[in-house]
Amino acid sequence: LHSSSIQFLLSSSLRLVVTFLHRGTSGMANGLSQERYYHGLLPREDIKMLLNKQGDFIVRMSEPNQGQSGRSYIVSVANNDVGEIKHFVVHTSSDGKFFIDQFSFATIQELIQYHLRTKESITKAYPCFLKTPVGRQRWELNHEDIQTTKKLGEGAFGEVHLGVWKTHGKRGDVRVAIKLAKLDNLTKEQIKEIMREARLMRLFECDYVVRLWGVAAANEPLMIVMELASNGALNSYLEKNQLDDNQKALMCVQSSWGIEYLHMKNIIHRDIAARNCLYGDGKVKISDFGMSREGPTYQMDPKRRVPIRWLAPETIRVQTYTFKTDVYSFGIMAWEIYHNGKEPFPGMTPGEVAKYVTTGNRMDFEVNINPDIKMLICNDTWGEDPNSRLTQEQISRKLESLTNTPKPDFEAEARKRREADDAEERERAASDPPAPPPATPIAQPRSKSSNHIVSEGLGEGGKKKKGKDDKASNTVKRKSKKAKEKN
Repeated sequence: LHSSSIQFLLSSSLRLVVTFLHRGTSGMANGLSQERYYHGLLPREDIKMLLNKQGDFIVRMSEPNQGQSGRSYIVSVANNDVGEIKHFVVHTSSDGKFFIDQFSFATIQELIQYHLRTKESITKAYPCFLKTPVGRQRWELNHEDIQTTKKLGEGAFGEVHLGVWKTHGKRGDVRVAIKLAKLDNLTKEQIKEIMREARLMRLFECDYVVRLWGVAAANEPLMIVMELASNGALNSYLEKNQLDDNQKALMCVQSSWGIEYLHMKNIIHRDIAARNCLYGDGKVKISDFGMSREGPTYQMDPKRRVPIRWLAPETIRVQTYTFKTDVYSFGIMAWEIYHNGKEPFPGMTPGEVAKYVTTGNRMDFEVNINPDIKMLICNDTWGEDPNSRLTQEQISRKLESLTNTPKPDFEAEARKRREADDAEERERAASDPPAPPPATPIAQPRSKSSNHIVSEGLGEGGKKKKGKDDKASNTVKRKSKKAKEKN
């Protein structure tokens, strides 16, 4: 079993943020996480695709900015059918009640139910109505369906475990790799980065790219649930097993297919290496998308650390990534495959490698290899001029010809996967018990004199709206300012 790193895109629209600034976990203790409209740590980048019609809404949670305490519950509402999403800041009273304008409620669920039943605007400032709660998507998993069994290792943001995902469908119990992210140890930006990688992985429907089953974000810890490759990281598998030339050539073909698929999706992986591939069921699967970005080019901060041994000379010089950077890195990984997982440029420091490569030098193959495959790698992936390198698609076609391997049908694979997922979703939905009727919400007039945190409504562009609460005491205002989170 492997202990390799298992780490984990939608345009933004006009937004305000409806935030429940929360002291402690009373909302969660009252069952908010059981509501289908509660989406946990779903970031704002994912919201637009969920809220399509006027009145669509969800509730989610946001982590505080660095230096702030307490978490924020956020209600996001589609105010029309053209992508305008609006929000309002909501705080808690001193006795733990949740409110927006004039009424307070014991729980967030009651607040939501009140506005659904009465059809009252969520704010007095302008019409904005809650109409349709939007449930979790198929990739939003429930914590109670995930069981960890064995720790495999640790990554940058948490631990990686072997585990089981109960699908409640035809798949039954699926063995998975689970990344556990301890929220107390992560900054808001790190959580966003984890969710960005997961969002990217949801695009992939290829047998040669590792599959994301889903994310469990309603409770702690944050869980990223992925396909388990039975033989673990490719570099480790190569080190431990004696493979013949035909097996190694097939690994090169399969990894080329995975990279070709990513490039078809306009994704530059930026970290192609044997350590970032998994191997299972006789297939190489591209993994670890923490550095991946949309193409066709990406300019990196020169201060960031990079895997020099796998980088193309032009990327070392000017930190610019293109699809041809991945092509060069693929050639280095092919060298790794044929050398049984050995680290490239053995005996050299990263600085020495950078100088060696940028002055036109390349590695040689120290083992027997099909001369046509060797020529393909040396001449068509390692060229000094990136324009002289073949595309990954061209490399795949050449490798298929050299190894007599049929080309995969990516669209047929994706269609088959979607059909299986749809069938699984129907079966799972049919087995869900009916939801109990919601309790009648009890709306209590909010006392203006109560010692509560002042509600600071945010208008278009994040400007503060004037309101009755502006008359609150300076002490209360200072508390509000400290508690406010920019979402």
